[in-house]
Amino acid sequence: MSFKRSSSRAFTLIELLVVIAIIAILIGLLLPAVQKVREAAARMKCSNNLKQIALATHNYLATFNTFPSAGKGYSWCSTPATGDAKIYNANGLLLLLPYLEQSALYEKFNLNEAFANVSTTLAVNPGNTSGVLVGNPLTNGNAVLASTVVQAFNCPTDNSAGPNDRLTGGYYGPGGTFKGAATNYDFITSDSDYSRCNNWATSGSLRRMFGENSTTRPGDVVDGLSNTFALGETTRYHGNGAAFAWSYRTHVMVGVDPGTSDPGINIWNLPSSFPAAANPTYTVMNGRIRTWWAAAGSMHSGGSHFAFGDGSVRFMTENTSGVTLEALSTMAGGEVISLP
Repeated sequence: MSFKRSSSRAFTLIELLVVIAIIAILIGLLLPAVQKVREAAARMKCSNNLKQIALATHNYLATFNTFPSAGKGYSWCSTPATGDAKIYNANGLLLLLPYLEQSALYEKFNLNEAFANVSTTLAVNPGNTSGVLVGNPLTNGNAVLASTVVQAFNCPTDNSAGPNDRLTGGYYGPGGTFKGAATNYDFITSDSDYSRCNNWATSGSLRRMFGENSTTRPGDVVDGLSNTFALGETTRYHGNGAAFAWSYRTHVMVGVDPGTSDPGINIWNLPSSFPAAANPTYTVMNGRIRTWWAAAGSMHSGGSHFAFGDGSVRFMTENTSGVTLEALSTMAGGEVISLP
């Protein structure tokens, strides 16, 4: 009996290259889909972070019968008679730590002394030259604790900076060598809070829900909690190196303000409270032109998340008009608007 030997043919180099090319094409087609899924998950996480912060303001309200202030003791006022000459420079986000499962961190802070000082380098900053710094944040432990990264304040889409990549001085920020862990979320405020004495208390129909030394109650929000911005997104790094810290105030912070030259989303704005400033240089990151001026923004495609006074969160597109954004920023303006 005879048997025929079966012969097997190996892949040729051309066939192997074709297979590799097909695999590469499939990976190329799959990769954008994977990236979209990842961004969708990150965007959902970001929205949930902002919602938890918004709900924390309501838990604070239930405890103290008022919403927290966006900041305390920034000291634009130059005389003790105004009640604002003491410098604490506290960010209202710090007051929310106990309601974000961060009680242990909150209790480490010296709550009776300053969290950061305020720069005294500008002539346009009259309060800071005559304000009184309460204690020394460099020795009371608050400056060190400011570098603590709190994940609840970080958007997973934004990898634009390390935890402490923020300004160490500057026009409206703390002077000296202060560094603080950055935040992607902050209160929507008026830029005038950082240029006028007791601005929040005297701003009338232009008043935001949150401001310097604010004491808002639900009944004060005449436009309705569901129609008023409470908090918004920002990026952890801006074009010239500035960013926002969660434990103390810096300059004009996050805001949508009629006093800015272009009150939109993901653009740079020039605060009217600092008209002498030259237009800043900027860097485009992921299509986002971000500088240290007062603007809400994000690393998400097409817009940014905003939390409303009732705790709900909406994604506002970049195409939302400045008029609508301004109307949503005030709490007693009486504007008639329709949300998509």
